[in-house]
Amino acid sequence: ADKVSDHLFVFEGDGEVKDFSGTLSEYASTLVELESKQISGDISAASTSGAAHAGEDKKTNYKEDKAKRNEERNKLRRAKKDIDNLEKAMDKLKTKAAKLQSEIDSSADEGWTVLADLTAKLDEVNEQVDEKEMAWMELAEFVEQAEADE
Repeated sequence: ADKVSDHLFVFEGDGEVKDFSGTLSEYASTLVELESKQISGDISAASTSGAAHAGEDKKTNYKEDKAKRNEERNKLRRAKKDIDNLEKAMDKLKTKAAKLQSEIDSSADEGWTVLADLTAKLDEVNEQVDEKEMAWMELAEFVEQAEADE
């Protein structure tokens, strides 16, 4: 079900429908978090005299937590999209580098200036590949950490 939907309408009864942005697994983990917070909130609310105020705080905290989770989820999605784009760009650059290398190999008889120009172009392409690989590694670490935190 996670691969089918990333937006849910949750029917809670009494004509109440909640809009949830995320997968079914994310919704389930949200429910577990809410229940654990509610249990700990009930214990602290029983020890204080402002039980009605605690209910308002829970609603506010839920909205703040939901906004934070949505923001983190969007960052994760953007990072995954950027990783895909970087992989495509690296593939194109590696193809370009291979073409330049084959040109260098085939133009050995044309002189040093041609070889120097082709080598400079190859070095530039290799630098671009290295930069994109570093960016990819940083994003991959971010995604790995974010998925581990969930």
